[in-house]
Amino acid sequence: NGGTATAGNGGTATAGDYGTATAGDGGTATAGERGTATAGDYGTATAGDYGTATAGERGTATAGDYGTATAGYGGTATAGDYGTATAGDYGTAIAGDYGTIVLAWWDDTLARRRWVVGEVGIDGIKADTPYRCEDGRLVEVER
Repeated sequence: NGGTATAGNGGTATAGDYGTATAGDGGTATAGERGTATAGDYGTATAGDYGTATAGERGTATAGDYGTATAGYGGTATAGDYGTATAGDYGTAIAGDYGTIVLAWWDDTLARRRWVVGEVGIDGIKADTPYRCEDGRLVEVER
């Protein structure tokens, strides 16, 4: 409880209920309830119900009911009820009831990164359903 864990490249870090966990490239970080987890470029980060999870390039981030999940390039971000999920290019995002989905995409015409935002319950966006970005719009991903 209340602990902090740190691991090197390829390592694994686990912290208690109020803790913070950080892992290096390819690592896995897990934090307890209300915790924060951060993983390296190829890592996976998981946080508890009130936590924040951040994963690096091509990583996976999962957060609890009130959490925020952020994943890098090609990653997958999943947030629980009332959460926010953000995924990089080619990524997918899932949000729970009343959540928000934010995905980045590259606009060739403008030669810059742009963002598409979807709110669960608005414009047909469903809770607990994976979405990806195609041509600047959210598209449901079949499971």
